[in-house]
Amino acid sequence: MVNANKWLDEKIPKNQRAQATLLQICRQCQGGHTTYQNGCSYCNNRNRNPNNHLNPPQYQFYNTLLEGELDLNDFVNLQYLYVNGCGQGQDQQQKLTNLKIDKCNKLMYLRFDNTPSSNITIGETNQQIIDRNKQLITDHDRLKSQVEKLTNAILNINGFNPGDLKLVAKKIVEENLEHQISITKSKFNEDYQLQKNKLNEDYKLWLDILLETQQEILQNDNAFARNLLDKVKNRLSNVLTAEEIQELLGKKVEINELEIQLNNLKIQEQQQQ
Repeated sequence: MVNANKWLDEKIPKNQRAQATLLQICRQCQGGHTTYQNGCSYCNNRNRNPNNHLNPPQYQFYNTLLEGELDLNDFVNLQYLYVNGCGQGQDQQQKLTNLKIDKCNKLMYLRFDNTPSSNITIGETNQQIIDRNKQLITDHDRLKSQVEKLTNAILNINGFNPGDLKLVAKKIVEENLEHQISITKSKFNEDYQLQKNKLNEDYKLWLDILLETQQEILQNDNAFARNLLDKVKNRLSNVLTAEEIQELLGKKVEINELEIQLNNLKIQEQQQQ
């Protein structure tokens, strides 16, 4: 067991790390053992060419168990990272306590054994990838559930009553609208807090007035509210760009339109009952 950063400095010089696209660290050799064996062709081949240089370089290390912090921020072009080590005994497991990849913005695949995710320091781009993947999984599960509902509705309808199928379809549309509203509101709140954190107390108040005025226009459009909105936008232009202001206002409009669609759908359902 060796210190991870010390091991990294010995194996890959810092001036060679920026070109690397793959890094693989395994506890055992491809021959299946965890220590060097003189008669193993894999071990001997790695001794002759230990870093497995390719173009672009890909680094593969076997018979390697690490502990402590592993800082990979010099690997700015890294796309694939594998750190494997799941032996039965504690002496056959990777014992890394912290992984730094916040500068690895091109990372597409990460496989890491025996490392708490809370100790992985990742950058904004990588976090966006993770969040997007989580959202895709959630959307997939939701769509799968909706397909099952439609299938069950068709299979369980005696004589296939189109009215029942339409009701299931409307419920699915309603679920999708509610989900879209939730996602859009969440994104709006994130953007709102991000912009608000930039402002002093006076401008925070102006930002709230901006959004309240926009809501008034959406619910009860009138000339006074529109004139006020223009004045507030002009005041906020001292601290926010026109694009940042419009992004917030656009999200409010989008949320309002989705809520109107959902409300109209529910009214139609009530009228048909």
